[in-house]
Amino acid sequence: MKFLRTAALTALICASLLAGACSSEDSSPKEPEKGTIGLDYEGEPKISYVLNRYISDPETRSIYEVFTGEETHYGKLVLRSQPDKRAGMYFFVMFGYEPDDIALACTFELSVDSTGDAKTRTYKFTVPETHSVTREIALGVTGSDWPWPKARVNAWKLVLKSPSGKILAQKQSWLWEYSGDAKSANSGGKK
Repeated sequence: MKFLRTAALTALICASLLAGACSSEDSSPKEPEKGTIGLDYEGEPKISYVLNRYISDPETRSIYEVFTGEETHYGKLVLRSQPDKRAGMYFFVMFGYEPDDIALACTFELSVDSTGDAKTRTYKFTVPETHSVTREIALGVTGSDWPWPKARVNAWKLVLKSPSGKILAQKQSWLWEYSGDAKSANSGGKK
């Protein structure tokens, strides 16, 4: 008797799953959009998250680099405000999908309000011609741009612009809109 109940229940579940699979709604997963961000990408690029962390100079060096002298980025694009300096506050930007590529000369504008400076500063990072992008990008505010290892980020805003200047995506910390300096950074208080 137990076997019959189990078989009937299994048959009922299979029938309901089959009916759901044959419904008129198209539940097939959509193919991810392809293209180059800033040129021919159809949708809007989505920034999933931005995390920040202070990284010292030795932390940026790998064993591979110690032996070869070549810096490795492990599949992510690393841009620094002062390319010859490594220590500083890094912002790790993750896209919500894997783009084919990002247009050369696209710019990231990062505005930061920190405990180490009374003014909000804006830094521009331009995508170089020599790198295609995966989902993660590291933007480093380095050298004299971030001379305070113990300083913390209060609020930030990140804007991705195409080579023509069109805003493609933007994201900000929840505190950005409440920051008193955020308005001055939006009105041109740039470094």
